Amino acid sequence: MSTISLSGKPSGHKAYRVVPDPDDPIILQIDGKLCQVMEISATGFNTPDDVVTRGRRYPFSMDLPTSMTPINGYVDVLDEGVNSKGLGYRFVDLATEELDALHHYVLVRQKQAIRALRAARDGLA
Repeated sequence: MSTISLSGKPSGHKAYRVVPDPDDPIILQIDGKLCQVMEISATGFNTPDDVVTRGRRYPFSMDLPTSMTPINGYVDVLDEGVNSKGLGYRFVDLATEELDALHHYVLVRQKQAIRALRAARDGLA
């Protein structure tokens, strides 16, 4: 039986993250404030670091370009600190339909990124 081993620096992320399309942004409100999404996955997202207080839970509403209905609920602001990608948030107890909408959005953005890389590689960009 063969053994496969992988080595690498762990990122701490548990889901694939994508950058929203600047021409078709995600509309996000946290605690009633309009915020920019810098990265998003099915488990959470990042915003600039000056939006809320770390270590707290906030209500949010998010309109994804690929979904007809907004996602509403709560997010926990991660206490690990701010990095180059901004302040981290984790979704709290989302419904199956909301998780499906997030997975779909991430998959669509991932496919767009792959197409753009292929076009650039092939000199079509």
